[in-house]
Amino acid sequence: MGTPGKLDRYLRQMTFPDIGEEGQCRLLSSAVAIIGSGGLGTHIADNLVRAGVGRLKLVDRDYVELSNLQRQMLFDEQDVAGRLPKAEAAARKLGRINSQVQIEPLVLEVSPRNVEGIVSDVDLVLDACDNFDTRYLVNEACVKHGVPWVYGGAVASYGMTMTIVPHRTPCLRCVFPERPPSDSLPTCATAGILASIVAIIASLECSEALKLLTGRGKLNEGLIHVDVWENSFEAFSIERQDERCPVCGRAEYELLGSA
Repeated sequence: MGTPGKLDRYLRQMTFPDIGEEGQCRLLSSAVAIIGSGGLGTHIADNLVRAGVGRLKLVDRDYVELSNLQRQMLFDEQDVAGRLPKAEAAARKLGRINSQVQIEPLVLEVSPRNVEGIVSDVDLVLDACDNFDTRYLVNEACVKHGVPWVYGGAVASYGMTMTIVPHRTPCLRCVFPERPPSDSLPTCATAGILASIVAIIASLECSEALKLLTGRGKLNEGLIHVDVWENSFEAFSIERQDERCPVCGRAEYELLGSA
């Protein structure tokens, strides 16, 4: 168990019965990779650092821009002026929030050459990226190494999330068998985005993270879709495709094989 001084800051969280001191100590000994340090990623990282997750990897290739400030909560105008990498700017802010947490900023693009190294030494991966090519790559790496991950995406006024526990729940390829062409999907640049939907999807991902890392609570084993403008919250049941799925059913890692 942790020492009282180390746990004092988490007192309100530990008062929640399903966390308690034991759950908090599990969080402090856990490691999480967050793929993306933009809208979703900054909200997720802020939540997990405050919750006391012991080690975070922040992965992002981009630099802070003025249009990011509307929804990417860890950045400010000085970061824009300094043209700082998002992962490094986020790590600086997070270090001032909770110095107990080990934060590793990785300024890079996720690729077949590095994705397995990113996910293989963590307990959980959280999706905060903005494209399906990266998500399909993360899905293969996580299924191969048996690492749970949480898919999440948001654009305009809506977003989706699902929790993936390899060989227990459907993986991303079970639900989306074919990668959609990158130019066929709306983006924040083409459809806009509301900060409120970013915060909601990030919060759902973080709640799943706490459940997975503490081993308690009821996981989301379906697909959740939220639209804040249409005031809708839907949860869809989904099933594993078993041998019909090339990734979690047949262990075919096509994207990783291209490294």
